[in-house]
Amino acid sequence: MDIDPQRIDRVVEVMARAACKEYQHRIDLPDEPVEDEFLHVELGLNIMIEDLEAAEAARTAYIAEIEKKNEEIANRAAMALRELSTPIISVWDGVLTLPVIGMVDTLRGAEMTEALLSRVASDQAEYVVIDITGVSVVDTRTADSFIRMSEAVRLVGATCFLTGISPAIAQTIAQLGIDTSRIRTLRRMSDALKVIFDDLGVKTTVE
Repeated sequence: MDIDPQRIDRVVEVMARAACKEYQHRIDLPDEPVEDEFLHVELGLNIMIEDLEAAEAARTAYIAEIEKKNEEIANRAAMALRELSTPIISVWDGVLTLPVIGMVDTLRGAEMTEALLSRVASDQAEYVVIDITGVSVVDTRTADSFIRMSEAVRLVGATCFLTGISPAIAQTIAQLGIDTSRIRTLRRMSDALKVIFDDLGVKTTVE
């Protein structure tokens, strides 16, 4: 059986493109194709490529679904991590504390400020204690971030205490020349809570 070389070339070309995952190509058959054995090869190749295209589309959709689920999991994990890194604790009605631990960069400082202001508003808090005893490294940006955070809390109507200021942090704040006259600073969180409970008329044994 003599086969037109062009037909063979078309089959080879379509198979080569399919090997490169270019499944949109087919063997173009005339309206009245030649009824020979090679026609079965051409028809079979078209069917196979259609199946490959459908399988590739299903695989792509499956991967996209997995990636979407992974992104959702990653977002939930990131949110949980942010919540853990910003442990805003309600110690009394209208009294919030924020013990800060670890390093604080610009992004984390902004996230903490946003979360804290949101809680102040939702809890209608009157007092906030920001404790930075656990902050490992403090530079000028970090110190300025806590001062701005305290000032933001004051601007939304709550009294803010900044506690846990080490000598190194105090020196950094002094070098910045930041006005802290409107921010109450105390050595320990317990000192701030004692002042707050005294203001509220709550008896306490905190020393």
